[in-house]
Amino acid sequence: MTGVTELPDAVAKVIDVLQYEEEADFPVERGYIWTSCASVENGNPLFWDDAVAEELTGGPIAPPSTLSLWFRPHHWQPGPVNARLPLQVHFDLKDRLGLPEAVMSDSEVTFHTPVRPGDVISTCQVLRSLSEPKTTKLGTGRFWVIDVPYRNQRDELVGVETFTGFGYVRAEAPRPPAAAGGGHGEQDAGEALPVLRHEVSATTVVLGALATRDWRPMHHDHDFAVNRNGTQDIFLNTPNQAAWFERYVTDWTGPKGRLGRMKFRMKGSVFPGDTMVMNATVESVETDGAGCAWASLLVTLAVGDDVKTDCSVRVALPSTPDDNPWTRRGHDWRP
Repeated sequence: MTGVTELPDAVAKVIDVLQYEEEADFPVERGYIWTSCASVENGNPLFWDDAVAEELTGGPIAPPSTLSLWFRPHHWQPGPVNARLPLQVHFDLKDRLGLPEAVMSDSEVTFHTPVRPGDVISTCQVLRSLSEPKTTKLGTGRFWVIDVPYRNQRDELVGVETFTGFGYVRAEAPRPPAAAGGGHGEQDAGEALPVLRHEVSATTVVLGALATRDWRPMHHDHDFAVNRNGTQDIFLNTPNQAAWFERYVTDWTGPKGRLGRMKFRMKGSVFPGDTMVMNATVESVETDGAGCAWASLLVTLAVGDDVKTDCSVRVALPSTPDDNPWTRRGHDWRP
């Protein structure tokens, strides 16, 4: 526990406490799997071809980057409903600490048991730490770290997301906030992945928000983004950026590549009209104690010379032509 001096009791007492335990409103379904893949043009046959999915994973699975999608509430449903927001702890902190603005700066996710159609995902939120007051170019406020673990109906851990947010009061001259926002064979450290370029349109941004069930207006409402958030336009959201990184890495690995961990820091927003360019290099290769081969990648998402997001990825790869990382379970899977 860090940085808890002069905190309201309502904040200090919930550090390391499980909050907002909930179960998804609907089972994992393939329509959203395909919508998510389509939003980033992810053609990995693992998510489209049942024969490939059966051979590699024992049946269809959801893209790892869709982990948070399955518990996001509907934008509307009939009857009396208490309004819910994804990552409610984040919004609680803004309110309780009197910090009207907030951005997500870092996102890390670790992937465990694959999510499959028909699974019912449950989750909770845990405030892990809160910093002392800090002053940045955005304003004065506090950083906080929130863990979000996910489990299936068999109580198997399917993944853990860790978010770093910064809540603040704007500086007098604020800058726009960042967005919330077949086996490949043997690899060598220093190898460069092929470059991916994509022309971002308003449709790109809105499709990404739709595919990730993110109804926050800064991802589809130009007037809200400009006049309320102070950005130049709507912008890519956080889980859609994760989907782009997943698509980019698995374009390179092929369907046998299995993401183990992804961590990225968003330094700036990606807007309609931008040309998004993704590059990556292999930083290291290793084989763990269970015999699983891993490549560690450093990925960048840039617009022109401006790097918008840095991302580190740990991805399992076949160590031999017959190896399949998707068959690893329990202690044999160490992401």
